[in-house]
Amino acid sequence: ETADFISECNYLRTIAKFSTVSESLQTSSFSDDLVLLTFDDGLKDHLNVAELLKSKNIPATFYITVAPYLYKSVLPVHKSHAICSYLGGESLEYLLRFCEKNNISLSAIENGLFKKRFESVYNNHKDEASIKEFKRIINYYGTSGLRDLILDGIMKDLSIANNPSDFYLSEDEIIYIHSLGFEIGSHGVSHNLLSAMDLKTQKADLIDSKSFLESLLKTRIDSFCYPYGRKHSYNSDTLNLLPYIGYRNAISVDYRDITPEDIKSKPYELPRYDCNQFNDLYPLYISMKN
Repeated sequence: ETADFISECNYLRTIAKFSTVSESLQTSSFSDDLVLLTFDDGLKDHLNVAELLKSKNIPATFYITVAPYLYKSVLPVHKSHAICSYLGGESLEYLLRFCEKNNISLSAIENGLFKKRFESVYNNHKDEASIKEFKRIINYYGTSGLRDLILDGIMKDLSIANNPSDFYLSEDEIIYIHSLGFEIGSHGVSHNLLSAMDLKTQKADLIDSKSFLESLLKTRIDSFCYPYGRKHSYNSDTLNLLPYIGYRNAISVDYRDITPEDIKSKPYELPRYDCNQFNDLYPLYISMKN
């Protein structure tokens, strides 16, 4: 995978220019051949990514979720990823058995309003149906508290590492990546759905994540990245809060290019592609590779 990433970067250098998110919006030279690389969650292997990109003089923006530093805990979204990686298609069945064994009903985990609102998420993903349903329950239907206890219990039963230092960059590593010239942006505190939060909770999430990173890095944090990313993950409250709190732009997930109109009128809903779409976006790269 590292070799593929290096190969893709080398190809992009022949056809495009690179920038960070915030720098690209502050310049009048934004063009169709500009590529913005973004990395979410502050994962441990992003240190290697940053050093590789630095060696090629390619800028990028890294979005950090701060709960692992504030609360010394692994995010629920990554606990669910770890469980699905371990169990594969058995993840949902294991969840149901765990709940039955511990006298927990799914209705106790699931918020009915969230279930109705988010029942179609992951439909376009390539995972097995059981994995998609597991992720819906945990990442979208599940409310905090009981959900987190269940995830911790399953990880303990399966002897899956549950230490944030095994998952995420250290604070010193975040500082180091920033010192290499990369932009650091906020990915919120909890990596929970902003659209599922009330106004007060959203505001605290957006402020606390920005404040933590600014205190750590001694610099202004201008860019925000929505957890989960699609339009259902945020709402009008979010769009009003971001500029009020002092963010200058935000990255969503909407599979299309950023346009001059986006920069002018929707700087808090900038679209981006998923890295898995690289081959679709650059078919010439595949033909050259083959």
